[in-house]
Amino acid sequence: TERSVAETVAERIRKAIETTPFEAPGGLPLAVTVSIGVAAMLPGADTVETMMARADRALYEAKSGGRNRVVAKAA
Repeated sequence: TERSVAETVAERIRKAIETTPFEAPGGLPLAVTVSIGVAAMLPGADTVETMMARADRALYEAKSGGRNRVVAKAA
């Protein structure tokens, strides 16, 4: 899918995880957040490896930027 669509879906997933308490052992609610890195393949210029490397960089940027966020990399 296009990067903007993937970013929108990733944000929807992030919000759902943030607002849904998980049950820890003993039944205690546990707040959980997620950071997501998104990248789209650039036709004719990318391999799966280069696209995944961009997504990985986006994930680390999301984590270092405060966590619980989505970062999308175009290039």
